[in-house]
Amino acid sequence: MLFSLMSLSVKINVLFRCSHYRQSGPVMSVTKGPVHSEDLLAVPKHPYAAMENWGLSVFVEQKILLDAEESSSSYQMELTMVVVHEICHQWFGDLVTPVWWEDVWLKEGFAHFFEYVGTDFLFPKWNMEKQRFLTDVLHEVMLVDGLSTSHPISQEVEQATDIDRVFDWIAYKKGAALIRMLANVMGQTLFQKGLNDYLLSHMYSNADRDDLWSKLSQAMRSEGRDIDIGQMMDRWTLQMGYPVVTISKNQSEQLPTHYITISQEHFLYGQELRSNNSSQWQIPLTVAVGNASSVCAESLIWISNKTETHRIGRMDDATWLLGNINQTGYFRVNYDLQNWKLLIQQLHNNPQIISVGNRAGLIDDAFNLARAGYLPQGVPLQLIGYLPEEPSFLPWHSASRALYQLDKLLDRTDEYSLFSDYVLKQVASRYHHMGWPTNGPGSEGNVLQASYQTEELQRELIMLACSFGNKQCHRQAVAYISDWISSNKNRIPPNIRDIVYCTGVSLMDEDVWEFIWMKFHSTNAVSEKKILLEALTCSDNTFLLNRLLNLSLTSDLVPEQDVIDVIIHVGRNSQGRNLAWKYFREKWDILNARYGETLFMNSKLIGGVTEFLNTERELNELKEFIQSSGLGAGPAMPRALEIVEGNVRWHRLHRRQFFQWLRKPLSSVLG
Repeated sequence: MLFSLMSLSVKINVLFRCSHYRQSGPVMSVTKGPVHSEDLLAVPKHPYAAMENWGLSVFVEQKILLDAEESSSSYQMELTMVVVHEICHQWFGDLVTPVWWEDVWLKEGFAHFFEYVGTDFLFPKWNMEKQRFLTDVLHEVMLVDGLSTSHPISQEVEQATDIDRVFDWIAYKKGAALIRMLANVMGQTLFQKGLNDYLLSHMYSNADRDDLWSKLSQAMRSEGRDIDIGQMMDRWTLQMGYPVVTISKNQSEQLPTHYITISQEHFLYGQELRSNNSSQWQIPLTVAVGNASSVCAESLIWISNKTETHRIGRMDDATWLLGNINQTGYFRVNYDLQNWKLLIQQLHNNPQIISVGNRAGLIDDAFNLARAGYLPQGVPLQLIGYLPEEPSFLPWHSASRALYQLDKLLDRTDEYSLFSDYVLKQVASRYHHMGWPTNGPGSEGNVLQASYQTEELQRELIMLACSFGNKQCHRQAVAYISDWISSNKNRIPPNIRDIVYCTGVSLMDEDVWEFIWMKFHSTNAVSEKKILLEALTCSDNTFLLNRLLNLSLTSDLVPEQDVIDVIIHVGRNSQGRNLAWKYFREKWDILNARYGETLFMNSKLIGGVTEFLNTERELNELKEFIQSSGLGAGPAMPRALEIVEGNVRWHRLHRRQFFQWLRKPLSSVLG
């Protein structure tokens, strides 16, 4: 039975009328303002995934319809968040509208932040605000914002053609991350008070960022805290990017061991771009000191200079430092190599001493610092050696995302098996312990009803095991597909169908591809259509991949809004990367004519097709394409070029060291 999430509208309107909410954060309490009922409309085709209108929000069917028996929990989560996001716009965007397009983040950043808060209120078991926000917002946007082709969150808009440019992940995800950082600096009560005053003062009218800073500063002063929010936040909104904060135990003989040195610099993936960079931020850095058995309460240190020395609790050789507690700040943290070694030892011996959010953050920071050349390549690889002992979903999810990026960099190299074997060693014990979610055909898994977090961890482990070549995982996926074909009954648990479909299509023969193609056309479940179509891109057969590419654009067999996803997913397949890249260039005029005016679509297509190109030949082809198509002016192509240049640079500078570490015995020293 298909049903919509319209009942959420009532719940969310109640949520946003409350003066408080669950322990984790603020809620708008506009008691004098309007509270309208919100109708939600599903349409088969729309230029955007969803659009807020006061009283009637419009959604494409894929973003609001779900089938209770067919849809996975992750699909339900995605739909819930889209609905919450649009309803949040009743306040941020509709009730109070930004003065001008340069501050579009005032509506999109707040809606994105509160979609996690609101979803957390409705479904607390999903742990959205405290955990998923880290991997799905913070880690995600820092990848883009670490490029020299990024831009400030507030950027000038002088003509109509500039408007689409400001609706990007910087506005949405960086906006949400900065709001979260500010809420934690102020404290939830004062943040709520300031936000409430801001909405009441400007309802049915317009506001800019200075209006917001003013109300938040007033709230701080009302409690005797004289912090100029505008002075602090202008650094974060008017200059692009973010800092990497390096924390070191003081090596000077003149100072005792309870002093630390803290420095900041603009984090950039391109090493050659860092010289003469004068960007500085006012950074709310939280620091904790720990050892093998305990960790002390965190201290807040404000950093505003390039390098500073600060007094902290007494330390000895076995004491480690940990910065950015629970990753509330919008920055990366690096340490001296000895501190990294101590943190890695802590994770291997007793990971629970460090919070789950910081375990996920250490993984993400280490991989990205190594990718950018701030750390030796062995540091993140040695760090994830503790994962067999990791019981929580979030660090696994953080590691999975980092490993996916590396997988696409390495999947066409001669030594790829060194990498995949190392990943499988980390995954194997936890994967076999968790098993599969049901006692399906050939399953050796655990049939107990699992909690949501357990289900998500189980799914993450199955995805890693099947993606990197675990034979038992492959046999299980093939058994599920074979049972479906022979019985014509789909007994595959919805939560892992996308993994099973993709694995089956990649391992089995052409008849299975045709079976999935037939099911794609016959199913009425929107969520099922999506994963069946993506599964077709997993084939190792280049003839079938070419056929799918051609059918997607030249026939009505693939919905128009799904064509871009087909091309991108073919490009993510190591057997299809060259096919998708060639097809993209050959069909560019058609694709640009169809999607060029659609918000997000063009940049999504350009970024998706090019992000894993990583050879000198592909880099030269991209440069030639940009020159011949005249596409250098928009933001998508320069960003794509910088990413591919970074991929090629990583191979040139770091690949050898990366594989050298993998060849070492696991007992080798750090680095």
